[in-house]
Amino acid sequence: MSTKTKKILGIMAFVLLVAAGAFAYWWFFRSSPDVARTDTGAGFPTSEDTGGFEGLDAGSESTGNFGTGEQQLPRLRQLTETPVAGAVIFSREGKVLVRYAERGTGHLFEISADEASARRISNQTIPEIGEALWKPDGSGVLVRYAKKAAGSEYIESFFANVRADAQEGEPLRASFLPRNIRTIAFSPTGNTLFYLSENANGATGILAASDGTKKSTLFELALKDLTANWSVNDSIFLTTRASAGIAGHIFSVGTQGGVLAVVASDTGLTALPSRGGTLLLTGTSGEGTASLSVFNRAQAAITPLGITTVADKCVWGKKTRTTAYCAVPDEVTGNFPDNWYQGTLQTMDSIWTIDAEDGRADTVVNLSDESRTDIDAFNFDISPDDKYLLFQNKNDLTLWLLRLE
Repeated sequence: MSTKTKKILGIMAFVLLVAAGAFAYWWFFRSSPDVARTDTGAGFPTSEDTGGFEGLDAGSESTGNFGTGEQQLPRLRQLTETPVAGAVIFSREGKVLVRYAERGTGHLFEISADEASARRISNQTIPEIGEALWKPDGSGVLVRYAKKAAGSEYIESFFANVRADAQEGEPLRASFLPRNIRTIAFSPTGNTLFYLSENANGATGILAASDGTKKSTLFELALKDLTANWSVNDSIFLTTRASAGIAGHIFSVGTQGGVLAVVASDTGLTALPSRGGTLLLTGTSGEGTASLSVFNRAQAAITPLGITTVADKCVWGKKTRTTAYCAVPDEVTGNFPDNWYQGTLQTMDSIWTIDAEDGRADTVVNLSDESRTDIDAFNFDISPDDKYLLFQNKNDLTLWLLRLE
């Protein structure tokens, strides 16, 4: 590692350590909006459990059905009435499907993009999960939640396979990962996990099978609290947490040798690599301003897009990899994006399409006008054919589906 890179990492370490605790508390230990806690008396699963969660309530009443499959489906529709911890959109046997996990119960559901009714595929109750990270093809889910024990709080994470023909009532078979993992990502195929294991000196980058086994150390880093994006097979991208006016950086790490390289740096940086890794959406912010650009790594060229948003409100296309879709706020006020991350600022968004080749950005739809409710969109995914955009409303964590064509 060069002397310049070491100096950059040393300066960032202090800032990130201060921000890490506040951000982690907000994300994992906050209360879910409008969710009544489900207490079955059996408690959370723990890493000391072996196999499934037979001691947890399996539930009795199916939820998640909104009308019948015979009605005309609107272009923009709300898939859930309750908060969701995470979702994925994928194709199976020619059908576009969505799978999601309820935040309050941990129940898993599946719904087709052209049907109005969801079916529950697991009613294993895991109260108040903080995050459900799905494999890209929906065949497995990594569930994360906060747990209290012996006067302390920590983050528990487990992986469970979810079969294509999964049925309600089947217990989830859990494989637990180390506690307090804050950064984690699936590979593009979903067969490998990357996560940061934090320690007193920083963090260790770990590669493992999707169930957490077959671990190997990729690198040691004197930094903590980085977000991970694994959109390219041979590279993992790590981004510092964005804060207005504070220097931010995005690094690439080779999955074979663990070589670390600085890709881009700017104030209040947010970044989203394309699925080929040659293009990045980069957002900068400071003193009440925020702007989004396209960074072409091969040409070392930056193209401003003339829109105000953060890369965390965007997704790259899967079929057309030079096209991206972003939620753009009608207005940005206050200390953005800090207040937005902390949940004290909500935005009303429109969806824009971005052509990274010519730098053109165009409006697709105003979400609030289309839905007649305020939508602050985040946690995006897109169908393999680029016809459907999946996202959550940050105001209440409900799940929405937008037909793009």
